[in-house]
Amino acid sequence: MNMAKKMSQRGIALIVEFEGFRGDAYLCPAGVPTIGFGFTHGVKLGDKMTLAQAKARLQHELVAYEQGVLAALKVPPTQPELDACVSLAFNIGVAGFAGSSVVRAHNRGDSQAAARAFGLWNKAKIDGKLQPVKGLTRRRAAEAALYLTPATGEPLIDGPLLAMPQAVEPETPMTASTINRASVAAGGTATLAAVSETINTVNGVKDGVESLGGWLVPVLLVAVVALCGYVVWQRLHQRKEGWA
Repeated sequence: MNMAKKMSQRGIALIVEFEGFRGDAYLCPAGVPTIGFGFTHGVKLGDKMTLAQAKARLQHELVAYEQGVLAALKVPPTQPELDACVSLAFNIGVAGFAGSSVVRAHNRGDSQAAARAFGLWNKAKIDGKLQPVKGLTRRRAAEAALYLTPATGEPLIDGPLLAMPQAVEPETPMTASTINRASVAAGGTATLAAVSETINTVNGVKDGVESLGGWLVPVLLVAVVALCGYVVWQRLHQRKEGWA
C-alpha cells in the first residue's frame, strides 16, 4: 500500500464544506475570532479576506497539519484515512489529534474503533457550558465515513452548512467520567452499608460472633471493590473501542 502524504481534493472539499467561507472575521460558536475557512491564528475582529486569499492560506496551513498527522500515525494511512484525519486535526489541533483515541486505535490497526472515536470530539463550550454541537457531530460523522472509505471510493459529504466551533473540547478523560465517578461513589456507599449491616447482624447474634466477624466483613469488602473495578474496566474497554 502506498502511503498518502498529502491531502486530496476531496479531503479539502470536506474542510471547505464544513468550515464555509467567511470574508469578514467573526466569533465562532466557541467565541474564537475566525475568518476564511476556519482560520484562527492571528485573526482579530475587523479583519477581511478574499476567497482567493482564503484558498491560498488553506493550502499553506494544511502542510503543517499533514505533517503533524503523518507523524502521529505509525500505521501508514490510505488517502481517505489521511484526508479524514487531517480534517479532524484542522478542527481540533495537531496536539489534540496526536493524543486522541482515533490515533491510538489507528496505530493498533483497529479501523472500526478509530472511525467510532471521531465521534468523541463533538463538544464545545457554548456560553461557558460544555455541550455537544450539531455541526461538530455531523462533521465527525462525515470524517468517520471518509476514514472508512476504500481508497478508490467516494467520501460521504452532504447536508447544509452549519456553524463550526474552532475551539473543540477534547475527549472527556476517563477520570472525569460520570459513570466511573458514580461507580466509585456507589462502591463506597455500598461498602459502608455492607459493613454497617454486617456489624448489626453480628451484634444481634449470640453464637458464632467471633467466626462471623473474622471473615464476613473482609469478603464483602473484596466483593464490592471487585464490582467497582469491573465497572471501571468496562468503561476503559468502551473508550478503547471508540464507543464512549
